[in-house]
Amino acid sequence: MNLLPQVKRIISSAGCFCFEECVPIVISNNSHIEFSTIELLSKRLENSTASKFPVTTSIRNDECKAIVICFNNKNLECESYNLSISENIITITADSNKGIFYGTQTLAQIVALNPIKIPCMEINDSPDFTHRGYYHDITRGKVPTLRTLKKLVEKLAFYKINELQLYVEHSFAFKGIPELWIDKDPITSEEILELDAYCKKYYIDLVPSLATFGHLYELLRIKRFEHLNELNIKASELPHDLWDRMAHYTIDPLNDESFDLISSMLEEYLPLFSSKYFNICCDETFDLGKGKNAKVAQEKGEGRLYVDFLKKIIDSVMKHGKIPMFWGDIVLHHPEFIKEIHQNTIFLNWAYGADVKEDATATFYKAGVQQYVCPGVTGWSRFANDINFASKNIRKMIQYGRKYSAGGVLNTDWGDCGHVNFISSSYHGMILGASLSWNSGSYLNDQDFDCAVSKIEWKDQTGTIASRLRELGSLCFYHFGNIYAWTNNIEGLWNKEQAIKDLSIEVLSENYNKASEILKKITEIRANTGLTKDTSYREAVWSATAIRWTIALIIFKKVHEYHQTGVAIVNKQKLIGQAAYLCEEFKKLWRSRNKESELYNITKVFKTVIEKVNEIKT
Repeated sequence: MNLLPQVKRIISSAGCFCFEECVPIVISNNSHIEFSTIELLSKRLENSTASKFPVTTSIRNDECKAIVICFNNKNLECESYNLSISENIITITADSNKGIFYGTQTLAQIVALNPIKIPCMEINDSPDFTHRGYYHDITRGKVPTLRTLKKLVEKLAFYKINELQLYVEHSFAFKGIPELWIDKDPITSEEILELDAYCKKYYIDLVPSLATFGHLYELLRIKRFEHLNELNIKASELPHDLWDRMAHYTIDPLNDESFDLISSMLEEYLPLFSSKYFNICCDETFDLGKGKNAKVAQEKGEGRLYVDFLKKIIDSVMKHGKIPMFWGDIVLHHPEFIKEIHQNTIFLNWAYGADVKEDATATFYKAGVQQYVCPGVTGWSRFANDINFASKNIRKMIQYGRKYSAGGVLNTDWGDCGHVNFISSSYHGMILGASLSWNSGSYLNDQDFDCAVSKIEWKDQTGTIASRLRELGSLCFYHFGNIYAWTNNIEGLWNKEQAIKDLSIEVLSENYNKASEILKKITEIRANTGLTKDTSYREAVWSATAIRWTIALIIFKKVHEYHQTGVAIVNKQKLIGQAAYLCEEFKKLWRSRNKESELYNITKVFKTVIEKVNEIKT
């Protein structure tokens, strides 16, 4: 049976448990069981079977069947559970409420796959990693509504993820810095407090994550703070630039005001979370030692500049009784300083390549520090996640984590360049990370996993939609960030104009046809499931349409802008009309899950594309 995550040990036996109307859920030793877990199980079973599942504490003499919950109350941190299914009794047994919760999630999946009768079996299950996290960017343009975040919590818990981090630079409503967020629809303190409480019901630790060193573009563009930029520029006077927001703006670590500012932000943000952890980020300090502190960096080294400020932030967090964690990319370049960092700090070891090596994981292991391995779902700036790429990365990083005794997995989902990528496009990578961090020896091939995801997440009984989405994400490397660079004449990593000049129009035309076929298949699958109004399916249809349009745009540019031999597959007016349609549909989809936030950045790019295409002579 393909469950997500796959259970560790399962023994099948003869017979089936057949569902009848009003099978009771019986709570044994009920004084310590969280009723919200039982209530959730009852609702999910009802949704799958259309039967009622009343909750009680005893079985009547005339009741032949029951679901029994047995709580041993022996180890409150233990996440293991036993699930036994016989012809008349289903029993979930665990030493803790966490174990009971995960047992109910497994039963809910089994029943969803077998809503009339389920085969008899015995399951013994427990996780490989204590910390199984998901990292969701809410700062680079898209701020989810509280309802969306709660739905995300429910989904993460269903797949046995137990940690959620929300990445924030400028998207929290800091009371003392209103000009930081006033036009960005930030998350509020009230929303965080409510979300934190909601996470507890689902045994998820909501860990705060705040940029405190690099990636401070919006903060350092504020006129009263621009002097704290490592670069000696008048940032407030420069035009807004999504590339700069990604690539620059590190705070000056030698200015005392810098630490005062960061400390004040921490003091406001940190108390909102009940978690004992706090992610201070401190990654990609690209500008460090390249501006005001160039002389000091030359004398003492960039590593010393970095670690001294890092330690100050760590100390500040620890004084609040929290365990700090931070991205480990910079200290990997200066491993001689690792021993100076407090031993209770967690190193977040991120790497997103499909061919990622184990060197970094081995370095942290040999240094004797605590680490999480942090792969990624490869959706940032894409109309469709590159599932092939992400699958290889996630598999390898989790494999390294097991080999080098990492304490956790934190699977990342970034929103580079305005956050055009949909969260449903990340479900595949999210669930793969969840599955392998629970049972790293499961789903050794992509085909079995894709089939399971299709059936369980997408309700697609053909088991094919995930493989269609996998193929879709590999059809076009030219993504939204590349379009942004083209429309704004930006050089750098996002500029892929030379790369598209080198592409074959024949191959592009083949990929256009493949995208059309995938769009047709997704539309058919959606119709067969009856989920025509489902937001995730609407997003999948949009993604396939957008990939097909992007390929047509590349061919058009090659023929008419770069004057290469070939025929444009879509003419100018149709290309423009499709861009307008995609933009309008995207706005609807954005608003269905998110606040207005920075939607204007996306619509501006589509508008500029239309203007650029109009200017190209045909």
